[in-house]
Amino acid sequence: MEQKHKFIGYILALCSAALVGLFTVLNKWIMVEDVPALTAGAWTYFAAGVALLPWVAKKRGLKFKKPIVTIGWLLAGSVVGPILYFLGLKLTSGVEGVLLINTEAMFTAFLAFLFFKERLTVKTLWASILIIAGAVWLSWSGNSLLSKNAFGNLLIALGYVGWATENNLGRVLGEDIPAVTLVCLKALVAAVVLAMLALAFGEPITISWHVVPGIIASGAFSLGLSLAMFYIAMRFIGAGRTGLISSTSTLWGVIGAILLLGEPLTAKIIGGGLLMLLGVAGFAWEISHE
Repeated sequence: MEQKHKFIGYILALCSAALVGLFTVLNKWIMVEDVPALTAGAWTYFAAGVALLPWVAKKRGLKFKKPIVTIGWLLAGSVVGPILYFLGLKLTSGVEGVLLINTEAMFTAFLAFLFFKERLTVKTLWASILIIAGAVWLSWSGNSLLSKNAFGNLLIALGYVGWATENNLGRVLGEDIPAVTLVCLKALVAAVVLAMLALAFGEPITISWHVVPGIIASGAFSLGLSLAMFYIAMRFIGAGRTGLISSTSTLWGVIGAILLLGEPLTAKIIGGGLLMLLGVAGFAWEISHE
């Protein structure tokens, strides 16, 4: 039975990683179908929040013992992160948006060092340098770092700073509140904020029926179901192994962007991706030897 649970754990971790990688691809497809960035974000997060509500109803445990931390967590994860991410994704390609997922681990590690005094090793520093180098390489367009593509990548990276802040503050809130409840709350708040901004900037809040499957796939599955799979996998194979497998999310995302969006795999993308892959390998090595 233990071997069976381990096998299921590995499968679930891999499926979770694939869904996370496809999150950016699906959102880019929605925008390619002429859905405005803020509107796409609002519906995606709404779908995720609704998908998680039944699980939250069983878990319960929504306690506001740390109001200041909760406000900061919501601002970072439901306002700053989603707004910058969706605006940035509108300006860049799906493949590059997927590869920038790697910056979240780097920002999370640095913020944990700054605010929680976690150990920052030489391996972590080198891994971070490689990821930054990969992001800069991806954004380099001729002789300019001020192109539309580069600005979009910068916005996405800054969005991941918001989500990295959310990750660290979420650890504090997670002492009292189940993780799935936190994610559901974050998603529903983000949906409301993005919808209000969409209306404020004159974006239509309604969407065409033909993009609804993409919205459901992005929100309910890539955000909601992937989280459920991730936590079940952790119970079967542990947090370390699950985390290592989740680092393959960018691979699945790049494959998805090439197959679903028809984006080319250029030398620039391969070079930036390899630099980031080396950085992620450094983080993986660090985790496996803790």
